[in-house]
Parts: sequence; C-alpha cells; structure tokens
Amino acid sequence: MPQAITRELLERIDAEFDAAKTAEEVRAVFKRYYSDLGWKRLCRLFVLQYGVDELWLAEEERAKKGGADRE
Repeated sequence: MPQAITRELLERIDAEFDAAKTAEEVRAVFKRYYSDLGWKRLCRLFVLQYGVDELWLAEEERAKKGGADRE
C-alpha cells in the first residue's frame, strides 16, 4: 500500500538519492518509492534536481485544486 506523500517522505527520498553512489543504488531508490510517488515526482527529485520545497509546494497546490473540485 502506498505511503501518503509527506514532506518528511520527500526529504527521506532526497537523502537516499544523495547517498546513492552507483546506478544500481539509484535504481533501488526508484523501485522502493515508485508506488508512493510515481515516476514523474521521482524524476523531478532526482533527474531535474527539484528541491524538496518545490515538490512539496506543488503537492500543496495539487491538494488545493483537488479540494476545490470536490466542493
């Protein structure tokens, strides 16, 4: 079951990407968190080097838009 996306989760994943020294370690991080974040968020964090703050702000905006659509 996927974990809820939290700022702490994003920070933990970012730290794991920073600690990864080989391509295999990076792949392992992608595989571990794919079901939680999906490819787009993981790529933004690792490949595009978005900061945790940028990703978290985008998640908050997405939540606001999702909540407005439901009301």
